Amino acid sequence: MIKDGTYQGSAQGHNANIEVTVSVKNSQISAIKVTDHQETALLSDNALKLIPEKIVANQSTAVDAITGATFTSNGILNATRAALTDAGAETTDYSTPEKITKKEHEINTDVVVLGSGLAGLNAAITAKEKGADVVLIEKTGRLGGNSVVSGGFMYATGSKFNKEQDNDPENLLQFYEDFAQKDGGEIDHDLVKTIADNSGAAVDYYADKYGVEFSAMPLGISKKPRTHINFKLGPVAIMAPLLKRIEELQIPVLYDQSSEEIKTDNQQITGVVTVGKYDDYNITCKSVVIAVGGFDGSRKTRDKYAPSAKGTRSMSTPYNDADYLKLTENLHAASEFKDGVMGIMTANYLSVGGAANSLVVLGRTLAVNNLGKRFTKEGQHYSLMYNDALKSDGNRFFWIFDKDNESYKVAANLPEAKKCTSLDDVAQVVGCDKQVIKETVSRYNSFAGKEDSDFGRDDIKPIAQEGPYYVIEGYPTTVAGFGGLKINTNAQVLDVSNKPIAGVYAAGESATGQIFVHTYPSTGTMLTTCTVFGRIAGNNAASYAKNTAL
Repeated sequence: MIKDGTYQGSAQGHNANIEVTVSVKNSQISAIKVTDHQETALLSDNALKLIPEKIVANQSTAVDAITGATFTSNGILNATRAALTDAGAETTDYSTPEKITKKEHEINTDVVVLGSGLAGLNAAITAKEKGADVVLIEKTGRLGGNSVVSGGFMYATGSKFNKEQDNDPENLLQFYEDFAQKDGGEIDHDLVKTIADNSGAAVDYYADKYGVEFSAMPLGISKKPRTHINFKLGPVAIMAPLLKRIEELQIPVLYDQSSEEIKTDNQQITGVVTVGKYDDYNITCKSVVIAVGGFDGSRKTRDKYAPSAKGTRSMSTPYNDADYLKLTENLHAASEFKDGVMGIMTANYLSVGGAANSLVVLGRTLAVNNLGKRFTKEGQHYSLMYNDALKSDGNRFFWIFDKDNESYKVAANLPEAKKCTSLDDVAQVVGCDKQVIKETVSRYNSFAGKEDSDFGRDDIKPIAQEGPYYVIEGYPTTVAGFGGLKINTNAQVLDVSNKPIAGVYAAGESATGQIFVHTYPSTGTMLTTCTVFGRIAGNNAASYAKNTAL
């Protein structure tokens, strides 16, 4: 029997240790409080709230993790076990598996929104504010999708933050079309024009409605100041107000639901059937918005629809598996895939951001493959570096920071960085011949202060001939898949005859096959696309529901 009292425990979460205090009274767990953590905001919120509640309710640490926040959930569970063990509990105490009794529910509503990423949240909020009853369905145990771990950038012209320097939707459209042509394909003129024309308004929407402050700057391929970011909060600046608005509007959220079927009767939408971990739902509705994410979270699905990415990492949620294809099969919905992904180079799995990832994406230093040869124009847009890595003769990639590099001190404090005392040590880490790395450094240094005839840089600073150095390995990684359901400018899903399917809309990563080719053209385009078409889909789904009788 454990004495009454409060006990402390600590265990590894997703980002760092999670610390808890566990209160015991009459041998019962009476309360659990997470006292310290460094988990990713929004991504971990449901786990931090619900796992302690589930432990207390079940008097057990053998409860199911929150889907989509497994590392955080397990961190809390293990920290709680540590506290109970410290209090004198046996390993078999408080270990009864959670009892799950599934229930079936019937719901009537106007609009069902499938998916709670940026597109889905905007669709649900817009439809609700237009007067429709809305139910939001999420296949994981948390809200936010991939958007909560994005960089938080939006790409736009004519916003209140950059319209004095750049207010030219036609030029933005031309930029996208020119990039697509160079990328070896075509994009849908009308869809991309819709994004360009509404891009500034999409940024202003967050600023005016939710008070989000942005800075606009040039970043990546285009030199125009179109990349918008809230430096302090990143994606949280956009996502947190939307999650709060979902609560304010009292939009029901059904978690852990697999959308199994969109029901129809005489070519009219009549409902959605979902199957969940705890509950199943038979929902009667008039319109549906599909915003369930992309396909690159599943290696099998990604290899099918983006075969060029085979063998690379993925930072997308594993639930991004193109489930919209099965869901719309009975509707004969059209889809489009072009072997496209949002590719990036990463040094860890924690998030798209983080110091180590920033150094391999933005680092102005020498980058080599495992043959000891340069393979890219260091510091160029990450999508182009990703492409260069895939085309390289090597299969591993390293960034070398010498003592004179401006990022040396940052690299020195990163667990991903390996310290080397000499170029011979660097060669050993890279796995190449010592003489090759020395020759590569020598040629790289020869371009200092003049044109880089190998890769076109104009800012090369020589690598020191003597150590120490820090070396960080970067990995080709996908963070989104380009493809999905075909839509028109009203966000209506099209059938295989290119006709709109009444009452069915799509937005976000589930409908990007017509918007991108192989390569991501500019940082922030995805979040802008999700915002523009998420709002269009929500508005039109609500209008359709209002004018439709079941």
